[in-house]
Amino acid sequence: MAESLERTASPRTFDNTSDWFRINNAWQFRPPMDLHGTVDPGTVEAASGHTFVITLRVGPDLVIPTGAHVTMEVPTTWEMHLGNGFRRAVKTVGSRAQNRVGYGAFTDAECSDPNVTLDLVASWGRHMDLVDVVITHGEVRPGESIRITLGPPDGNLVQVQKHAQVAILTTAVDTVGDGTYRRAATYPTITVIGAAADRFRVVAPAVAHAGTLFPVRVLPVDVYAHNPAGRYRGMPRIHGSAGLIAPDTVAIGDEHAIGRYGMTASAFTSWSQQPGIHALTITDPVRGLIGKSNPIGVDFLPDRGIYFGELHSQMWDSMGTGTTEEFFEWGRDVALLDFCAPANHYGRRVEVTDDVWQRLVDTCNAYDDPGCFATMVSYEWGGTGGSGHKNVYYRGASGDFHHWYRRIHKSPEDLWNALDGQDALTIPHHTKFGSPTDWSYRNDRQQRLVEICSQWGISEEGGPHSIQAALAMGHRLGFVGGTDSHHGLANQGEYHVNDGNGLACVHATALTRDAIWQALHDRRCYATTGDRILLDVTMELDGRTYPMGSDVEVGRIADGPRRLRVRVAGTASLDRIEVLRNNDVQFTATPNTDTWEGGWTDADPLNAITLTPTFDDDRPFVFYYVRLTQANRQRAWSSPIWLTERAA
Repeated sequence: MAESLERTASPRTFDNTSDWFRINNAWQFRPPMDLHGTVDPGTVEAASGHTFVITLRVGPDLVIPTGAHVTMEVPTTWEMHLGNGFRRAVKTVGSRAQNRVGYGAFTDAECSDPNVTLDLVASWGRHMDLVDVVITHGEVRPGESIRITLGPPDGNLVQVQKHAQVAILTTAVDTVGDGTYRRAATYPTITVIGAAADRFRVVAPAVAHAGTLFPVRVLPVDVYAHNPAGRYRGMPRIHGSAGLIAPDTVAIGDEHAIGRYGMTASAFTSWSQQPGIHALTITDPVRGLIGKSNPIGVDFLPDRGIYFGELHSQMWDSMGTGTTEEFFEWGRDVALLDFCAPANHYGRRVEVTDDVWQRLVDTCNAYDDPGCFATMVSYEWGGTGGSGHKNVYYRGASGDFHHWYRRIHKSPEDLWNALDGQDALTIPHHTKFGSPTDWSYRNDRQQRLVEICSQWGISEEGGPHSIQAALAMGHRLGFVGGTDSHHGLANQGEYHVNDGNGLACVHATALTRDAIWQALHDRRCYATTGDRILLDVTMELDGRTYPMGSDVEVGRIADGPRRLRVRVAGTASLDRIEVLRNNDVQFTATPNTDTWEGGWTDADPLNAITLTPTFDDDRPFVFYYVRLTQANRQRAWSSPIWLTERAA
């Protein structure tokens, strides 16, 4: 921060706006200021442009003197409306001295008392922009107000975020001018809702059984972030693939079904007597809307379902936006997922007290609905000393938070020792990005999975911190995907759909927290970059069949060849399906169809292909996994299957 927040009657600039998190953290333990914010307009559609007038009214217990600062966050997902292509030169908001027309929106400030004068400046950063208003003359007394205008009409308008969510313009006051802030009692907030319907989101169970009814949910969504389009009213048509039986239409737009985000999904039931891969298409020919369901695998698995979930996102309490309640409601009612876990990376905006952690635990438990929607108590552990980040997931309805940022439980071994005796999974995240994972630490009991894709990118290949490097060392890691969106939206990319999505896809015996956790523990799971691709990979060996994630003990000379069987139902044409052994591609299929079933037989002698262990307590091993790419650039990875030499 410029001038180390020295006392000044000039507006304050922040060299690093992320320092604002530290200031947030400090004011958590101070009483709020008697300052109350409102915004006009208070409700707007996603990606729409406006002039916003923020009114900060001073209550009876507050006087803001000369030299005091009122600082307000503006989300980085807000932009200049219809902004031009010169992105490096464009700043969303700023004073008239900082911005010129066409290169950002003006920001003005005035006091309701004409005897008070104000000045302001904006600072821009990765996590938020900051507008700092300083009182240069006079004092703002009870009953008076400060008005901050973002995007006045003589310049550019301000365009709100693309995603439907309550935008919090976090505001705080430094009355002394020394950098000691207290938060406003009421933050200005803007409710961002979905725009006009552009298509339908259609979600059915991934696995159904012949002759059994199953529910289908239909949600009209906009073009920006697949936000619910609350203004839609209609009765679109239902078209099923051969063998599916469903009603002819579904009514959407019942006024009693309007939810937090503008619309809740309408539902109907369908069924089929024919095993195979099916799909439903919903059309509104009058409005030109269409939507196709995920692949529905009738009798795809005999004893398990395939469930899709988001295991990683960030909310306002950590370093993102939105509340934990909004995260779960988006995952359940908008993304129409089966399970969610927040995995907040705490330690920035909020100090995790017992009350803060208990609030997270209580919220997770409140949204857990066995058979319908599963939640898990979780958080992101940041580590220290370059060991990498790991997400912690508890099996039950509670668990401890470990304050890594206080340098307690600062190494992976410290964390694992603290978790010993508990049912908890630790999943490395962005293994080759940001804070890369140190693979010299290994714990097969608690570290059984790895996040292969997120908004950071794909960690599969490339260098010593990649997942392939870990597998070659001997780590037994199944694959999941996550988003790590810092905008608190499950299965939603950083700014809009398909901007860094990731899904965890599990083969579980039931849609319950316990069954989902157990499937993750057993590595009966796979990852996609966001689409609900159906994938099943098994290995046939010595007359037995092993699912993905298995670690099978075998003799040094196997009794027979290893047969990998692969079944895929894609959401688009399948460009390429690859079988990898010890990270090398051994077989490639190019189906150019939505579905494929086939396999590959490995007849090479095991003693010629096993890898030498890196860790002292390991034995020679070989591993296989499947990777696929679709025409729409969506990808998927099966968890590996390992063959480990039997102990003598």
